[in-house]
Amino acid sequence: MNSKLIAIMGAALLSASTLAIAQDSGTTVVPAGEAAPAAAAPAAETGGAAAATATAAPAAADKAPEAAAAETAPASGDAEMASAEHMKPDAHPSKDTATEGNAPTEGDLGKNADPAGNPTYVVAPDGKVDWYAWRGYKKYMANCMQCHGPDGMGSSFAPNLTESLQDLTYYDYAGIVVGGQQNKWSAGNSIMPAWGEDPNVMCSLDSIYIYLRGRADGTIERGEPKRIANNKEAQQEEYDCLGF
Repeated sequence: MNSKLIAIMGAALLSASTLAIAQDSGTTVVPAGEAAPAAAAPAAETGGAAAATATAAPAAADKAPEAAAAETAPASGDAEMASAEHMKPDAHPSKDTATEGNAPTEGDLGKNADPAGNPTYVVAPDGKVDWYAWRGYKKYMANCMQCHGPDGMGSSFAPNLTESLQDLTYYDYAGIVVGGQQNKWSAGNSIMPAWGEDPNVMCSLDSIYIYLRGRADGTIERGEPKRIANNKEAQQEEYDCLGF
């Protein structure tokens, strides 16, 4: 009897100790005859995963518009054309207008330049032009018309400059005027004299180009254009260059 009682008390003591150890280690003790509950994911790990997912989603959303914008953004360096309707060039403009645009920005002494810095014109809604374009017409008629014909339209002696400027930049034009050219227009004996030492041409090099650029673009009509206003400072600069 005593031996049986001691055995029962020892078994009870062992069960109580096992229960205490299991509870301390976080183990769920399941009574006999009951099913074990489903294991729950650790709270810390679940919260961390949710936070990571929530952070990744906005990041991906932020990148999507940026990628779309990069795909649709226009390439830099596109030709910037003047916004005024009467300043829009025709279908076959000068090379500078085709590649750089003809949007004018006024600089020193009222001379205008395109976005690349090349000399360009201004045409008013009534057809009047800036002083440099008007002066370019005057100097063209005095120095160039004898070979290249009225309004830059060419002759049997020299090419149509409104067409030539479709393939020539401002710097190409300046190089030809300064250094001359031979047998480029025709296979025969065609000679463009060098004007680099003639102040009557060199002092108005930009003005002549501005006028011819407007003619090539189709924005300056044939005949003498009317000027928007006089430009005494620019005129004086030309006189100084000529030695007056």
